[in-house]
Amino acid sequence: MKTKLHTLLFAFLSIVCFAQKEVTFEVSDIPAEGSQYIGIRGDTTPLSWEKTIFLNKKDTNYAKVLKFDTGIESIEYKFVLDNGKDVQWEGIQNRNESIRTGNHFFKSKWNQEKFIDPSTLPKLPVKDLMEDFEVIRNTILKVHPGLYRYNDTVTLNKNLAVLKNSFQKPLTYDETFLAMSKFIATIQCDHTLVSAYNQEGIITSLIHRQKDKVPFAFKWIDNRMIITHNASDSDKIRKGSEVLSMNGIPSSDILETLLPYITADGATVQNKITKAQVDGYLFRYNAFDVLYPLIFPIQNNEIKLVIKNPDQQNTFEVSLKSVTRKERNERLVKRNKDFPRTPEDLWKFEILENNIGYLKIGSFATDDFKTDWKFMLKDAFKEMKKKKVENLVLDIRENQGGLDDASYELEKYIYQKNVVADGLESRSRFLEFPEEVKPHIQTWDYWFYNLKEDENYKKGIYYVFPRNRTKKSIKPSNTTFKGNIYMLTSANNVSGAFYLARLFKKSKGGILIGQETGGNQNGINGGAILFFKPPNSRININLPVMGSFSTEPLSNSGIIPDVIVDGTVEDLINNIDSELEKAIELINKN
Repeated sequence: MKTKLHTLLFAFLSIVCFAQKEVTFEVSDIPAEGSQYIGIRGDTTPLSWEKTIFLNKKDTNYAKVLKFDTGIESIEYKFVLDNGKDVQWEGIQNRNESIRTGNHFFKSKWNQEKFIDPSTLPKLPVKDLMEDFEVIRNTILKVHPGLYRYNDTVTLNKNLAVLKNSFQKPLTYDETFLAMSKFIATIQCDHTLVSAYNQEGIITSLIHRQKDKVPFAFKWIDNRMIITHNASDSDKIRKGSEVLSMNGIPSSDILETLLPYITADGATVQNKITKAQVDGYLFRYNAFDVLYPLIFPIQNNEIKLVIKNPDQQNTFEVSLKSVTRKERNERLVKRNKDFPRTPEDLWKFEILENNIGYLKIGSFATDDFKTDWKFMLKDAFKEMKKKKVENLVLDIRENQGGLDDASYELEKYIYQKNVVADGLESRSRFLEFPEEVKPHIQTWDYWFYNLKEDENYKKGIYYVFPRNRTKKSIKPSNTTFKGNIYMLTSANNVSGAFYLARLFKKSKGGILIGQETGGNQNGINGGAILFFKPPNSRININLPVMGSFSTEPLSNSGIIPDVIVDGTVEDLINNIDSELEKAIELINKN
């Protein structure tokens, strides 16, 4: 009997430890020249981003059945063409699928993003929503480092109650996404958001793949919706056209409705407004593209606009067809030869008239660069040294952050002596990461799981890490710029771009020109970013684990430029770069 019990126990443990679920990947429409090399790479064993698993021919398609551990809830992957020498990746965002329960079959077309009709999806039941609510509540209370920067306990509980109340009835995925977004925005943290990135298949399709995007790019200038690029079939609208209303709703009301769903650090409202613009780039997302169709659903792919052109007194109506992000971008690229196609296109170096250097660093997302960005920087400053450039305009207006390494590399060239960034206090809410939260997160590094080994002390509800203070010493390069620097800033500047502007101003590196940045002078949250997915909706929420805090109260704002310059509609129409013009004016005066 004892032997039988041991046998049964071993069999049970074997099932628990080694149970796996099968996932079938199938792909069609593969380029003829690469069909024999078709494979798959991904983030979860047995997949790897470094090694290809090749697919087998199945009729006219190619497929592979892989087994994943039962504890795996989602997988991120791409199909590749791997001939042993070169690897050609699909030119789309990573595919992301939920495999939480059962076996799965994922059928795809090469280099085509997945489309899901929202009307075919069931609503999330109250039971599932309430389970998600408890996981969200528990996670942010135990993990989020900046939860009480701008909220007290009473306000936080009130905002949680609003979210809980919204989950008292079955909701569509769209409605759930909005309810979560509105709550998360109350935390007032740019790095905490219901993200446009890293979503699984259903949400990615709902917010990015639908034919529900406006067929133009625009800016908010004095809270007026001003078209910057036309991607529609109508020749009645052009650069500088003002959109007074969309489908009967005044544009100002649209903006006011969107803002409570958009995150920003503290009171940097202008940063929210910039996120409610559409730049038309395919390599990054705008909050307007995500939120507008969810809050103001577009019927029959028709958008009726009331337009006022700058050279006309009267308004007129025009009906446009909504488009996908890809369709809009293809038209914008075709119609505008200099339209950015990649983050790399947001970098530019030239020497202007009167030997003025101009260096545009519009992104720190250098992991997507195909060229050697460090060499690009080195070469630019080497060229300026060779040509004895005495004045440099450093343009970071489009920079929304990215990799810290890119910011640090740039800083080596713009400071003539050792600069020490004053240390903001590094804090977390935990020393050991909560076990119950681990099943719901993904990230690229898990160093924060155990912080007990780091020197720390308790300060109220926080653990402070003296050695991790955001303090860095910057040593100049051999080709450090020796002249005057004029940095152009805007409300786009968050994360690493915010810190760049902050250090530049505090160290008196030069003159700042433009608009108030995003970020916040009292510090921001970051460290590592968790991709946190509640168990039922699986809607990804970006969540930071560390916070940087000023040890004394500072202005609840971004970095204020030395010279404030706001572009006008007339500047846009006449292709006048008012911030750059101001920098050149100051250079010529000096």
